[in-house]
Formats: sequence, C-alpha cells, structure tokens
Amino acid sequence: MKLYNLLGEMTFATDRINNLRLALDERASRLPTDDPLRQRLTLASAQVGELRRKIVATKEGGMITGEERLRENLSDLYGNVVFFEGRPSQTQVERTDVLARELHDVVKDFDAWTAKELAGINAQLAKKKLDQIKTITREEWDKTDE
Repeated sequence: MKLYNLLGEMTFATDRINNLRLALDERASRLPTDDPLRQRLTLASAQVGELRRKIVATKEGGMITGEERLRENLSDLYGNVVFFEGRPSQTQVERTDVLARELHDVVKDFDAWTAKELAGINAQLAKKKLDQIKTITREEWDKTDE
C-alpha cells in the first residue's frame, strides 16, 4: 500500500509542477517578447521544469533514450512488488524509502521555490492585469479524479 500511495503522491506532485509551468508559459505568451515580465515568467517556467525533470524523464524518444527518473524507478519497483507472490524483500522496502525521500526532496524544493518566487510574480501579473497563478491543493486535485 505504501508504494501505491507513493505513486499517488508522485502524480500529484507532477501535476502541481506541470500546472504551474503551463500557467507561467500561458501568461508569458500574453506579453510582448521584450517585456521583462515575460522574460521572468520564461525563466521561472524553466526553473520549475528543472524540478519536473527530477521526477519524470523528459528527453525525446521515451524509453529508447534509457533516461530514468523517479517515475520510472518507482513504476519498476511497484511492478516488481505487485507481481511477486511473496512479501516485498528488504531491498524493495529500503528502495521504497529511498524513492519516497527523493520525491519529498523535490516537493520540498518546489514548495520553497513557490514560497520565494510566486508572490512576486503574481504582484507583477496583477500590475499587467493578468490572472494570478496559484498552485493546486491536494483537495482540489483529489476532486478532479472523482
């Protein structure tokens, strides 16, 4: 059950990061190319994209590239545990804990980034009369799955 819940946490984290990145890109697209705010939004999107790359493989070519990130490692581990007829091995339990820590580190970095950057970005968006950006909460995310 721990792996199943961890997959849910990872999916939520990825959705939060993707939603923010897409919102930054969308607001940037509404501004002139030479607008400093557009440049800030583009940089912010790239920074958030780097956090996303810690969770999911993003290189073109998918599985062919051999790139593996948290999602791929967690999916492999989940498959190994689910299709094994016995209890998870000690190695699998330890691997689960390692992947959980790695995911929580990325989420912590994302939360720190939003705490540091998002208020300033939203203040500038408000001056341009553009919609502010907010991150989705777990409750909001859970409702999208109902």
